Amino acid sequence: MARRVTLKSAKDIGDDDRVGKRVSFDRETWDAVDLLARDQMKDIQEITSEAFRDLLKKYGRAADLREALKLSARAAKPRGPRRR
Repeated sequence: MARRVTLKSAKDIGDDDRVGKRVSFDRETWDAVDLLARDQMKDIQEITSEAFRDLLKKYGRAADLREALKLSARAAKPRGPRRR
């Protein structure tokens, strides 16, 4: 069975909800992300959570149940009057 992934803000995540994965970036990318985090006064966790939520949205994937329900409702909505 596939496991559902839910991305929450860093403030909403408890120790039991965290999943860790180590990733590496080239120095230029890391410096740009670090600078963005400092400019936004956020930590790296908040910046990466936001980035992954945006990535899922870009590809039409839901990050949580609420978003999945919204996408499902949009897909089921009729697209105008039917012609006979």
